[in-house]
Amino acid sequence: MNVTIVKRATRDVIAQYEVHKAGNGAPPADDAYFDEAWERAIEDGLVELHRRRDYDFQLQRPKTLYESSL
Repeated sequence: MNVTIVKRATRDVIAQYEVHKAGNGAPPADDAYFDEAWERAIEDGLVELHRRRDYDFQLQRPKTLYESSL
């Protein structure tokens, strides 16, 4: 899945990460994807640890090779 982190105040895209998760017979919760993307954004120095409420998260499936060529 692709996770986009958007700053609420300005609607600027801060980061987009491709996150892979495995479920136990069911897909992982959206929050699992958001948590990993948030941790990566912290490590990359793009966000401050305690400012998560200042951001929105968007989740979308990556495009297939076919969809990318359209």
